[in-house]
Amino acid sequence: MPDTNESPEVMDTEQSGTKSDRRKRWLRWGLVAFAIFVLVIVPGYIATRPAFLQRFERMNPKYQAWEKSVHAKTTCQQCHVPPRVLPQSAYAVRMLGEFYLSLAMPDWEPEAFPKPTNAACERCHLDLRTVSPKGDLKIPHRAHVSVLKLDCIECHNYLVHDKSPEGKNTPPMTGCLKCHDGKTAKNGCPTCHTNKAAPATHKAADWVIVHADKAKGDDCIKCHKWNDKWCTTCHEMRPRSHTVKWRETHGEQVKKHRSCEACHTGAFCKKCHGEVPKDNLNPALGIVKD
Repeated sequence: MPDTNESPEVMDTEQSGTKSDRRKRWLRWGLVAFAIFVLVIVPGYIATRPAFLQRFERMNPKYQAWEKSVHAKTTCQQCHVPPRVLPQSAYAVRMLGEFYLSLAMPDWEPEAFPKPTNAACERCHLDLRTVSPKGDLKIPHRAHVSVLKLDCIECHNYLVHDKSPEGKNTPPMTGCLKCHDGKTAKNGCPTCHTNKAAPATHKAADWVIVHADKAKGDDCIKCHKWNDKWCTTCHEMRPRSHTVKWRETHGEQVKKHRSCEACHTGAFCKKCHGEVPKDNLNPALGIVKD
């Protein structure tokens, strides 16, 4: 049983000692909490803000582009880190380390962030649109993402940190044609465009021959302006008919279908023939140039 005969002075001393110990414990815990706040929480918050990346030479241009993009209200980890607790926590720890590394080594450059996953995109983009938001495009996003299992960034690779060769953040048509090449996927204009189709003139038998004269107006660029080299795409290619035996067989081929003038001038023919061959030639077209 406790000793009830202790003097009031002894009891006061014990209570005072207990209070002193309690204050010391609170002080220690307070110092620990303050240290965590100053050394972990504040630096961690700073390091996970996009503006932190401005200090790095390699990252700064990416930050500047992001700041002007339509994703400027989306933080780095929302796109570049999978939306799960462990990856998000690992990112916070990594960036805390980047903070102190940047203090210790002024020339330090962090490694590039991983590419955004579809899961990160779908945090905001829940509606996989059937058509694009503007223009005459019809892009079945659900078919590309859910059925074909394509990554969003395969098409939207110029979305935030870089601009396409056309100076835009939208996917360039050249990217679409990587798949829409007529083999992997259809490449006809109506496949993706709502108000574009090959004109009737393009289906004419002599279009390859006469198209140069027809191309003098501005109508061509309505469809072809996406590619500055759309002429050379064809004209730099050697026709499939021009095999190693073409010199021997071209005479008979020309009798069936003449299209020499699509690439060659009259002077080219004269090198061997001495004159412009008349087989299947329609002078009214005015396409032979001496």
